[in-house]
Amino acid sequence: MDFQIECLQAHNEYRNKHGVPPLKLSKEMSKISQEWANYLIKKNVLQHSNNREYGENLFCIQSSNPHFTISGKEAVDNWYEEIKCHKFGVEPNSLASGHFTQVVWKDSRELGVAYAKTGGKVVVVANYSPSGNIIGHFAENVLPPIGLHANNNNIELSDDISKLSITTPKHLHRIDQNITEGNFEEDFLEAHNNYRRRHGVPPLKLDKKLCKYSEEWARHLAARNILEHRPGSNYGENIYCLYSSDPNFTVNGHTPVDTWYEERKHHPFGREPSSLKSGHFSQVRIAGRGRGQELAGEHLRGGELLPAGNFVGHYVENVPPVKPAFYGDTAKRRDSPGMVEKREDANECCGEFSQFALDALKVHNEYRRRHGVPELTLSQKLCAFAQDWADTCARTSSLQHRANCPYGENIFSVYSSDFSHTPTARDAVKEWYDEVKQHAFGVEKVNQSTLHFTQVVWRSSAQLGVGVAKNKKGQTYVVANYDPRGNYIGQFVENVPRPRP
Repeated sequence: MDFQIECLQAHNEYRNKHGVPPLKLSKEMSKISQEWANYLIKKNVLQHSNNREYGENLFCIQSSNPHFTISGKEAVDNWYEEIKCHKFGVEPNSLASGHFTQVVWKDSRELGVAYAKTGGKVVVVANYSPSGNIIGHFAENVLPPIGLHANNNNIELSDDISKLSITTPKHLHRIDQNITEGNFEEDFLEAHNNYRRRHGVPPLKLDKKLCKYSEEWARHLAARNILEHRPGSNYGENIYCLYSSDPNFTVNGHTPVDTWYEERKHHPFGREPSSLKSGHFSQVRIAGRGRGQELAGEHLRGGELLPAGNFVGHYVENVPPVKPAFYGDTAKRRDSPGMVEKREDANECCGEFSQFALDALKVHNEYRRRHGVPELTLSQKLCAFAQDWADTCARTSSLQHRANCPYGENIFSVYSSDFSHTPTARDAVKEWYDEVKQHAFGVEKVNQSTLHFTQVVWRSSAQLGVGVAKNKKGQTYVVANYDPRGNYIGQFVENVPRPRP
C-alpha cells in the first residue's frame, strides 16, 4: 500500500500542476494491475496488456543488487519527464509523450497501480479509468502547467511549430537593447564546436554574409512578434526564443546552443528519423559554416548554417553519435596502446578523466574517510582497463568478472526500459558500499555478500580505475578496478576498519 499511495500522491501532485482533478485509488483496478505486473515479471517481458477498458503505463528497471527497489514516485517521475516531448494545444503525431499525457489526462478519474519484483528487477503497471490518449481529445485533456503563459514566468519556446504568436509587454519592444553577455558570437561559435568535437565532425567558422543574413531575419521576427522560419531559405536554420519579464535579463552564446543540443536524447542514431523532434540538434551536428546573432528585446536568437542540414536519406552519414560513446553507439577507439580513451559517455569530460570517473572517485573517498583509510587516486591505466571490460560486458550483455584479473574489481549493472536513463557514479558506488550492513567487523571470516563493500574501503588499495558502458538494450555496466587489489584472506581486520563514530 505504501507504494500505491506514493504513486497516487505523485500523480496528483503533477495533475495539480496542470489544473486537472486528482485521481482516486481503485482496489479493483490495482488488482488487475498486479496480475499483469506478475505476468510480466514471470515471463521476463515488457508489453502492454490486451485490456482495452483502461489506459496503461508500464515501467521497468533492473539492478544487479537483488535488494534493489524503487519508490512509487520514481516511476511516475519517469513517465512525467516525457513532458519535454509534448506540444500543448495540438494533436500529437506520435505517442512519444504518451506516458506523460496519460498521467495528466483530465478526464481520467481512477488509478490502479502495482509492482512486481524478482531479484533486482522491478516492473510497475498503472491503469487509468477512463482511459486517456484518445485521438482527437488531446488539446482538451492535456493542459499546459498552470502559469505557463503568465508574465512573471520565464518561458522557453522552441521553433517546433512553424509559426507562433508571442505576446510581449510593451516595455520589452526595444530592438536595440543589449541583451547579451560577454562576446556572444564567439561564445555561440565555441558552444557549437564543443558539441561538434564530441561527435567527431569538423568545426564551424563564422561567415560575415551569413551573420548579416541572420541579423535581418532576427529583427524581422522581433518587430512582428512571431517565431517562424524564413520561407524559401537556401540555408539550414535554427531559431531560439526566450522570454523574460525582467527588463535587465541577458543571455550568453551558449544558452541557445545548449537548448538545441538537448534534443540529442530524441535522436535515433544509425537510422533515418521518423520525425524532426531532434532537428535542431542534428543541424548543430551537420558539417558547415554557421553563426548566431542576438535578435531583439524579446531575447530571440537565430542561427544560419551553410550548407543546409536535415536532408532525408543523409542523417546516418551526417549525424554521428558521440565519439567515443557508450558501447553500441560507436566503435571503440584508442590512440595508442595503454592510452586512456577520452569518453564523453558521462556527459562531460574533465582533463584526462571522464566526469563519471571523477564522480566515482569522489564517492569512493567520501566512504573511505568514514573508515579512516587513505583516499584513492585515479589511474589512466586502470581507467582504460576498466573501460575495456565495461565495453565487453555491454557487448555481451553479461555481468561477470574478468578472468585472471590482476586488480581488485567491482561490477555494477542496471537495466531500464527508459533507454535514455543512465545511472550516476554515486548509484554504483553506493550499491557496493551498502553491503556494509551485512559485514562483520573484527573477524577474518570471508563474507561473499560484502566483498564489494570491503574493496571500496580496503585500506591498502591506492589507485582506482572506472569505466562505464551502455548497450542498446537499456543495460548499463559500471566496472571499477583497484590497485593493489583487496579482499585477501587473513587481512580483513587490518584493512577494513569500522566506520568512525
